[in-house]
Amino acid sequence: MKEFGELLRTHRIGAGLTQQQLADFAMVSVRAIRDLECGRTRSPRAETVRLLADGLRLDDRSRAELQQAGGRGAGRAAVAPPAPAGPAGVLVGREAEAAALTALLTDSSCLPDESRLVTITGVSGAGKTRLALEVAGDLHFRQGWSVLWQPSSATPPIDDDQDTVLVTDRRPDEGLLDAHPRLRVVVTALAPTGVPGEHVFPLGPLADDAAVRLLLRHVHRVRPAFRAEPANQAALVGLVHELDGLPSALEFAAGWFMVYSPQHLLERLRGNPLDPTSAHLRDSLRRSLSTLDEEGRALLVRMAEGDEDPGPARLVRELGVRGLVRRAGPRHEVLNLVRAAVLEPVAGPHLGAGVALSWPV
Repeated sequence: MKEFGELLRTHRIGAGLTQQQLADFAMVSVRAIRDLECGRTRSPRAETVRLLADGLRLDDRSRAELQQAGGRGAGRAAVAPPAPAGPAGVLVGREAEAAALTALLTDSSCLPDESRLVTITGVSGAGKTRLALEVAGDLHFRQGWSVLWQPSSATPPIDDDQDTVLVTDRRPDEGLLDAHPRLRVVVTALAPTGVPGEHVFPLGPLADDAAVRLLLRHVHRVRPAFRAEPANQAALVGLVHELDGLPSALEFAAGWFMVYSPQHLLERLRGNPLDPTSAHLRDSLRRSLSTLDEEGRALLVRMAEGDEDPGPARLVRELGVRGLVRRAGPRHEVLNLVRAAVLEPVAGPHLGAGVALSWPV
């Protein structure tokens, strides 16, 4: 069996999380995670193991393995309320979305089954989970709701005597809402779940000003003295454009400020916007593509290659709901990172004009 630190690091990297991101999700300090992964701490407390397992959203088997590696019995899989997380604990640029989602979940004028199941959709890295955690925290701390997180296939116990929100990245049971009248469910997914009564809440890229603010927050973690100034303002705006304002891409790119100036990093991005991000982001973008049917994939390829014909409105809507395209005035455009993922030569089946695509199952 792997040592606890090695197993923790394997799960973290597999989930595409930095140590800081895991610390935010699990409510454990970065130093504690660093000490565990490098072996300085070998006997974590049971509560720490539980928080880390929840933050990693491990299934029952992986959770039990982590507990065993930490010298703890598997016991029952505990579910902890999620807590808001992010740079300095602040949600950047999603205030309007958070307010709209909160209102949707709490609006008493809605019909009994309307808006009780909300699916936040969007391309990988858009911040779907971050938004869900922010709203769940607001409902819990400001309005007294019970908050549940579903890190495994088993639905956690639900108290029918109080308003409850369940946050999950899994397709919920269709009978769950009927069985629990005071329950709301928030799903984070690449595409709609298709469950009857679902309200789809698409999440697009950050606006330019918010994206620059978020980029700077991440940059200050590696270069505390860095400041935005007239000489680098154009490069900063160019960076967030090339990265589509996607929070995950901005965080990974910020690490390169230890090596490059904003101007030099922008030059590298223009060569390949996927280059300074992570392999996880590249793979997760391809998973977003895999949710499309053949017609949707073909249209996306045509748009990525410069075809301005929008195609059938139904297909364009499917691309928009998944966050693969966005409105640009009267037309739609493919996100830079998505275009790079679509046109990047990879091993796998080919689709149109010799473009090699990988569509993971």
